Amino acid sequence: MVQTVIGVFNSFEDAQRAQSRLETEGIARADMQVHSSNSGATPGLSDDATTRSVTSETAGDRPHEGVVGGIEHFFKRLFGSSDEPEEVGHYHEAVRRGGALLSVDVNDETAVERVRDALYAAGAVNIDSRVAQWRSTGYTGYDRNAPAYTADEIAAERKAFPVVQESLEVGKREVQTGGVRIYSRVTETPVSETVNLREEHATIERKAVDRPATAADLTEGSVEIRETQEQPVVAKTARVVEEVVVGKEASTRTETINDTVRGTEVDVERTAGSEDGSVVPPAKQPPL
Repeated sequence: MVQTVIGVFNSFEDAQRAQSRLETEGIARADMQVHSSNSGATPGLSDDATTRSVTSETAGDRPHEGVVGGIEHFFKRLFGSSDEPEEVGHYHEAVRRGGALLSVDVNDETAVERVRDALYAAGAVNIDSRVAQWRSTGYTGYDRNAPAYTADEIAAERKAFPVVQESLEVGKREVQTGGVRIYSRVTETPVSETVNLREEHATIERKAVDRPATAADLTEGSVEIRETQEQPVVAKTARVVEEVVVGKEASTRTETINDTVRGTEVDVERTAGSEDGSVVPPAKQPPL
């Protein structure tokens, strides 16, 4: 079953650019139609035209009637003569206010979402948001007899008031908060140890005797006695008794950032009309 997806654009040129973009994405131009009242478009209106535009040359002295009739004919082909939903009037209103419609016939139901996304990516406006904007200025519904917007009225309505909203972006950076530096040096500490030392000394002992002398007693000889003593011997042996391991460990913490962001809001104020048709300016507010 063929489904028709409709995108609303601010101008005929925007719709044409979107049509060209969708064509590069594989959508046949024969499946797309642009509906607009743009006076700079190619004149003519036919059922098989891919661009539908009505100008004063094709609509006689009442170009708006030709525009209304052409778009009504398109929607009657979609919904029939009596089953048009209420939203259809909003599409009529978009064209009356200088916009354009780009309709795409989709034969594959699985491609409907892709076509809808492509229309938004090409610049299609959100019709619900646009209707809400119209209602804030007094719009209550589409009036077939209301005249089309003039170029000045279109320019006035399209005047942009930027709505600015700041966002808070919190990142993180690494900073050096300190560190540890390790030094290795040689130290000297006085120590004392006790050791027992042995000494050997020669002793001479004389004692009185009285016995007869023998031949052995009359021989010469000598005896040598060595004296010894122990002395302390000092040796040093170095042993590793401790190691200092240097490293680092990571931890995380959560910190809440409190700040303020700025933004702008756009207020819409209704102005009353006077009996002569002029606009009564709003009352001046007293100075702050």
